[in-house]
Order: sequence, then structure tokens, then C-alpha cells
Amino acid sequence: MSRWSRRRVLAGAAGLGFATMACGRPRTAAGPRAPSAPVVTAPSDASEPDAFAALRGRCDGIAAPDALEWSSHRDAVCDRMAAAGIDAVAVEPGAALVYLAGLSWGRSERPLLLILRADRSAFVLCPAFEQRSVAERCAELPLVPWREHDDPFAVALRHAPWLARAQLAIEPSMRAFVVAGMRRACPQAQLRDDDVIGPVRLHKQPAELARLRRANEATQAAIAAVAERVHVGVQESQVAAWMHAALVAAGLTDPWALALVGPNASFPHGSGATRSVAAGDVVLVDTGASLHGYRSDITRTWVVGEPSDALTRAYAAASAAQRAALATIRPGVTAASVDAAARAVMLEAGYGGDDRYFTHRLGHGIGLEVHEPPYLVGGNQQVLAVGMTMSDEPGIYVPGSFGVRTEDIVLVTADGVDVFGELAPPQLDVRPTA
Repeated sequence: MSRWSRRRVLAGAAGLGFATMACGRPRTAAGPRAPSAPVVTAPSDASEPDAFAALRGRCDGIAAPDALEWSSHRDAVCDRMAAAGIDAVAVEPGAALVYLAGLSWGRSERPLLLILRADRSAFVLCPAFEQRSVAERCAELPLVPWREHDDPFAVALRHAPWLARAQLAIEPSMRAFVVAGMRRACPQAQLRDDDVIGPVRLHKQPAELARLRRANEATQAAIAAVAERVHVGVQESQVAAWMHAALVAAGLTDPWALALVGPNASFPHGSGATRSVAAGDVVLVDTGASLHGYRSDITRTWVVGEPSDALTRAYAAASAAQRAALATIRPGVTAASVDAAARAVMLEAGYGGDDRYFTHRLGHGIGLEVHEPPYLVGGNQQVLAVGMTMSDEPGIYVPGSFGVRTEDIVLVTADGVDVFGELAPPQLDVRPTA
């Protein structure tokens, strides 16, 4: 591969309550969505069950994580804790728990915690009535159940008396009442906010990279298949429904889709308005899904019919900004400098070097979460390193008129950057009206 080689959200399997594990694939309880996005469930087109049959098999041959991989992740975190003088880390359900134990579980008022000790021992504190369900999803780690009338944190202390005076790292996303419960049960312990898991997750291993690469390649293929079907008169909701069906056909799970047409695309994450495609309208599709828990996030922009000069010029500027960022990404540069490289191109093209038209950061990290560090944004002095994966997604948004965005997922390599799949085309894709 050469170096150059949400919104109207489709809810998919999202919902409340604890998540499921299907065929060894960890799945989160809620898909990746902008917090303000309206959730609209859009079923696939039942009248055309084989519409995207050509996409089938796109994700075949990619292995799911297993107990050996999760154990290696725990070992890396334990090494980091030992070096920092930390005795253990406490982890609530979320991406970090999936990363360390393959356990996908929803957060509720009933605490469930992984306690991982620097000596590589671990246990899962869980509600007793859920013990069998947890055991189905996490067979290799011992479970410590607490009953409904118990103080769960006192139960943890009885099981592991060493917690009383431990140097205990708290995973950054842990909720306040859980931290308070640990502090109440272990008043002499030192609860530390050291992030010992995040820095390990930043550097993706080969198996993780294989999942990310295939997920994003499959998502690109799904968008291309949907683009062939879009014509004048098609509603945004239909485009989203097609995206859902195409992603599932390609072998991905937990699909989501943002489909914006014409002036609606000037809202980066969509508006409450709906629109059907008219001649000359821009179509912006931002979409993704999951492969064994690892995420895709791709945006493509095209036009149905003849584009305006302003639209053509804006797309060319966004594409040039994306390529300027790619030329900047390499080990040793800061996240802020990559964002600045894209904005310099915007300034030269007449769109300002600030956030007047390019209103959001350049990109975000991606892995088990769609949005995770590193963030390519002004002021972020985090240094990029080999194995980091992130989006490169400049956009231009002209209120009341149109919006364009090009987004691809890239890997930082020893000598620069590797694009997962094909980079968005440098010229605006013009599609027929019928």
C-alpha cells in the first residue's frame, strides 16, 4: 500500500442495558454517535434483500480477539503499573474492559469492576445475580460476586485485603459514585488518576490493525455501493437505510450512518430538517461499523448533477488539506502540527486559517472506540508515534448552502503514514441525476 494509497444516525443494535457477545465478538451497548444527534432507526430495504450481495465476504478471514490477546494487553498494563509504582488498576465497563478482558457490559447503578494487580493477578467484582451471565462472557478470570444487600466495595476488600493500603489507579472514565465507594471502603488506599491503560491502547498491535484496516476498507466499499443508487428524489433516510444494509452485508456489526443532502450538509453532524436529493445537491455520508469490536469511520462527499463552482472549489480545498495533513503525519510530530498543516491550506484557499468554515478538529484516534486519543487539534502537544491510528477529516461548511468533508483512517508508520483503503478522490465525484 502506498503512502497515499453523525446526524441522522442508524441505530442498528444500540440500546440500553448490558451488551451482548455474539460469536466471540465484543459489542458495545451503544454505537458511536454525536451526543446531540437524533436517533432514528431505519430498517434495511426489505424489498431488495440481496441488493448488496456483492459486498458479502469482505470481512472474512479476520480473527476476533481471544483470551491470549486479552492476556497480552493485561501484561502490558501491568508492566506500566510496575514501572510507575502502582499496585493495581480498577476498571468499569467500557472499551478498557473489553480491551483487557473481552468483557462487554453496560454500566448501571450496580457496580461491576475489573481489579487488575501489577503482579498480573485479577478478578471481576460483579452482581451475584448476574454471575452466570458474566461468566459466559469472561470465562478466564475469577469472579467475586456481591449480593443485593451487600456493599460491593466492602466485598472487594474482603476478597483482596491488600486493597486497604494499595496505590490504586482509577481508569479515567470511572463514575464518581464508584470512586467514592472505593474511597469509603479503603480510606487508607491512595487512589491515583494515572492513566495506565490509555497509553497502551494508543499503540495498536498487528491483530488490531488488521481489524481496523479491513473494517475501514469494507466501509469504503459499502459507501461506493450506496453511491451508485443515489439519484434525484431519494430521501436522506433512504440513503441511511441503504448504508445500514450495505455495512451489514459486508460483514460488519453495529452500523451507524449520517446522510446529509444539500444545505443540511452545512451542519457537520446534521440538523433536524430532512431533505430529498435535488439536481446539483451535495450528498455527504459519514458512516461506520464494527469488526470484532474495532471501528470504522469514513466520510465521502459527492454531487448529484452539475455542481456549483463554489462547491467544486470547496471540495478541492478540503481534499488538499487532507493531503497536507498526510504529508505531515510521521513519528515525532505533534497532533497540533498536523491540524495546523490542514488549516494552512484552508487559509491559502481563501477559507481562513481559523474555524470559520473548517469548524471542527482535523481528526481523532480510533480503535475499540470511534473517538479516542490522539486528537488532531490545535493546542494538543501529544507526540505521534508508530502504531497510532486516527482519522484525517477536514471539512468546509457554508451555512445555508452546502458542506463537504473527506475522511479516511490512517496509521502512523516508521516513515510516515499508511491509509486504510483508498484515499478520498481529489476531485468532487459527480453522479448522474437518474
